[in-house]
Order: sequence, then structure tokens, then C-alpha cells
Amino acid sequence: MSARYTTLAAAVTLAVAFSAPVDALTITRAFSGLWVDAAQPARGLGAEVVAGTTGPELHAYWFTRDAAGKPLWIKAQGPIKGNVAVLDASVASVSPTVHWGKVTASFDDCGHGTLAFQPDDSRQRTAASSIVRASASSTDACTGGLSDDHVASNDVRIVQFLGNTGVVPAASGKARFEDRGDRSDFKVQVEDLPAGAYSLRVAGTERATLNVVAASIGTFAEAEFRSPVEPGKLLLDFDPRAQLVEVVQGSTVFLSRTFAGGTRDDDANPGGTLERYVLELEAANDGPQMRAVLDDGRGRSEFSVELEDFAPGRYTLLVNGAEQGAIDVVAVEGGTEGEIEFRDPPEPGHADLDFDPRGQSIAIVADASIVLSGTFPSVPTNSIGHGNGNDDPPGDDHGGGGNDDPPGDDHGGGGNDDPPGDDHGGGGNDDPPGDDHGGGGNDDPPGDDHGGGGNDDPPGDDHGSGGGRGRGRH
Repeated sequence: MSARYTTLAAAVTLAVAFSAPVDALTITRAFSGLWVDAAQPARGLGAEVVAGTTGPELHAYWFTRDAAGKPLWIKAQGPIKGNVAVLDASVASVSPTVHWGKVTASFDDCGHGTLAFQPDDSRQRTAASSIVRASASSTDACTGGLSDDHVASNDVRIVQFLGNTGVVPAASGKARFEDRGDRSDFKVQVEDLPAGAYSLRVAGTERATLNVVAASIGTFAEAEFRSPVEPGKLLLDFDPRAQLVEVVQGSTVFLSRTFAGGTRDDDANPGGTLERYVLELEAANDGPQMRAVLDDGRGRSEFSVELEDFAPGRYTLLVNGAEQGAIDVVAVEGGTEGEIEFRDPPEPGHADLDFDPRGQSIAIVADASIVLSGTFPSVPTNSIGHGNGNDDPPGDDHGGGGNDDPPGDDHGGGGNDDPPGDDHGGGGNDDPPGDDHGGGGNDDPPGDDHGGGGNDDPPGDDHGSGGGRGRGRH
């Protein structure tokens, strides 16, 4: 963990970082089983929580009596919303189906609930019944949180940065979700917001209040959810995957991101677009070069900083003034290079990415002197997810050759048959002056070689293969 996060985390122990707006509980698969009327144990409910087409549903059978006092089985089903399910009920023992009314099931905890009846026949019983587990041992494996619904083979870990809406440009945030066999965790951290209380919303519902407090460096707050719950954390009774996560104050949204992944029954392969942020710096022509890249999305974040043509030695990487690591530059064939890589979720060979570089200053330091520095982009340089694109409309080639597109549309291959100004790929050796972005370009007037040899131009006019060394490995 960086010095910055260590300091901020220590500050959180001095103040309450979050609070819950409402009692947390949701009906999970662990609520399935037999429940009985607390006052009349001969009356019972058989419950089963299943995956419906639009979310989890409660399917139930209830034994009661009709208006004449005869035994009656009712079957009912309906969507689950938190700790409540409103069920549409029909008579189970007759065909064709006869509608019976509505049953609302609500639960106070894993062992106690209430059934409220709304029969179509006004002569039937409408009073509510308190229900309890038929077997106390059934409560032991129930938490009322997301971990109850974990699928054994689907361990998931997703980390994403929250997007800054521009209200407080320096602010940043990160959300992390983990679902595994023994628990489910969800954590949201925010930095550099003005001190005060903010609402954490997931899918439009307030889930916690973030109390942002001042620390020795900036400000910080976090909210932690867990199922099963433990001291100092809130019960995770919702699934943040594929939901909009927002940090708001009143009607103002400061940080926002649609979280990756699917629902509780999806597999562990979150899709979506991978957003790429790139910063490239060069001290002078053929001087020290730096390339910093952040890939964010698809359930992971990776940040790398690569140095080329620096004098061999150890350099310090500073992000927003905080030291994040050291880069050892060594001699290689044709020059020098060094690299540091960060990742979240972490993996061997990568440092832990516990900071957000977006919109922050990036500096390479040696002997207390800055060698290169710049500001990392706060918006994506591009999004990755396109194919070859060689038959797309104008402006749509992000992949392969692109050699059959209209002018201005080649981002791939040769492009040697386009009108002037349109070659971004291959040779381009037959275009008018100013039009070679591809191949040899060896027959153009001075100032016109952007491609190949360029061996007949005046000094300073070669942009291709013949006129000097390139950027090296990207």
C-alpha cells in the first residue's frame, strides 16, 4: 500500500467513515425451506427462492382453509425486493387454475417473518400471520446477505475506478467487489472530495452515507459491506454488479460508474469495454522517453510506466507527489529500458494498484531532480473492443487494414489507393505532396515524407524508416 493510502486509512480509524441509512436484509436462497405459523404450528409455508427472468423470485405453498372451513393449498410466486416479496396466489388443488389473491411475505431476520393475506373472497381470513423456521438449524447457514446466493464455482473479484463528473476535478474513487465461497465483499473508497457527508447510491438506492474527513494528505472516506456481516461493516444485501454506482450530495453527482459484471447467477467473466488512458513524454529528440498506460475495465485495472533511453540506474515514480515505486533502468540492445507494473486485483509480478493516476501529475525523479513529468489524462484516450474494421463506414476502422474505406478512414493497412490526405497505412508513394503517411514516399517534394525511406529529402524532412530511430517498444 502506498504511503498516501496508509495515512488515509489511519485517519479513518479516528472517525466513523460510513453509516447505513436503513436496516439491511434481503431474501436469499438461504430462506428456502419450511416455515410454520408461530401461533398455529399446524399451518405452514413451503418456500423456495429461485432465479426468475428479471431477478430472484419467491415461490411458496401455504396450507390454509377456504371460506367453508375446508383444507386448502395455495401456491404463490412473485419478485423479491429486499426483505419483501409480493406473491400472486392461486388455488393449487383445482384445474383450471383459480386465482386466490395476494400474499405479502416479509422477513425481519433469518428466523422470523410475517405473511399478510389479501384474498379475492372477502369472507376469507385477511389477518397477518407471524412465521418462524420449522427447524432452528436452518437459520445457521443464513446471513440475509449476498453470500447466501454464491455459486460454488463462480469466485469473482472486480475492481473499477469511478468516473469523475467534473464537479470536483481532483476527486477520485474506486469500487471493489469480491464473491467467494465463504463471503461476499463490496467496498467503495473516495478521495479528495470536500469534507462532509455524501450518499453512496447503487442502482438509485442509497446504501450508505460516506463521511469524508480530512487527513494529512487530502480527504478520504470508505464504505465496506460484507456477507456474512462482521463488526465495522454493513451487511451486503444487494448485488452491485452491472449497477450504477454513484457518490452524490443532494442532487449533485460527484463520482459515477456502471459497475462491471452480471447478476448473481452469471459466470465470473465480466465483459464490457476496456478504457485505455495513455501519456507519452519525451525530453528531447532521441532523449529520455516515458509511456504510462492505464487499462480500466472488464473487472480489472492495470497501470504501467515504461522508460526508454534513460541513463542506467534507479528512478522514483511519483503520482500526485506520492512515491509509488522504483524503476530500474538497464542497458539493452540498442538503448536502455525499465518498467513498473501495477494491477488490481493483484497478481504475481505486479505491484498493488491502490491509487488512481487519472488527472494526476506523473513524475520520474532521480537524485531529487525531475527528469520527466506530465499530467495523466482524466478521460480515456480510446476504448478497446473493436475488430479489424476493414469494411466499416468512414471513421470506423480501429483494427486491420482499412484499405477499402473512403478518405479519412484508414487506420490500418496500406491505404495506398486513397485520395490526397488519406493514407494512414501502407506505401502512399503515388500521392501528391503532403500526402504520404504510409510507405516509401521517396518521390515527393521536400517536407512530404511521412512513410518509408524518405532518402531524397533535405535535412530534417524524414518521418519514415530512413530518417532516424523510432520510439522503440510500445
